[in-house]
Amino acid sequence: METYKPQEIYCVRSKWAGVLVPLLEMEGKPFIVLTKRTNTVKAHKGEVSFPGGMYEEDDGNRKNTAIRECHEEIGVGMDDMEIIGRLDDMYTLTGFCMRPYVGIVPFPYPFKTNPDEVAYLIYLPFDFLQRVKPVPEEAEYRGYVEKVPSFYYEGDRIWGATCRILLRLRRMM
Repeated sequence: METYKPQEIYCVRSKWAGVLVPLLEMEGKPFIVLTKRTNTVKAHKGEVSFPGGMYEEDDGNRKNTAIRECHEEIGVGMDDMEIIGRLDDMYTLTGFCMRPYVGIVPFPYPFKTNPDEVAYLIYLPFDFLQRVKPVPEEAEYRGYVEKVPSFYYEGDRIWGATCRILLRLRRMM
């Protein structure tokens, strides 16, 4: 079997971001952990996302950014997750160049969400992701409207870069 080589996109360092796609197993089934962002955060208010954020020079690389942000946003200890790979780099509607990493988190886990950034966690069953059929919906950013893939899970809209990452993960698994 050929090893997957994630696509890299060149982008300026000031636009780098790292995200973590946390996977866990509950009752023998795989789940993906997503965050519902608060309405008080600076960017992406009320959106469903992965733990992640902007690269900081102290991080050294975007993998460390993803791990740091996962720790800051949902309280996963840096030694408690096992990074098993990464997905293709992608641009976000807001112009960031995101590098997603996939990590295994033990379950049960005492997640501790940052109340300034995370309203609640969403445990998306992988079998739901395998069946869902995203549809294009409009998203607006600074007056520009674009059609982005979207689907709903228990009333939450999962769209844009988060949806695209999930679809790449689904294709690979």
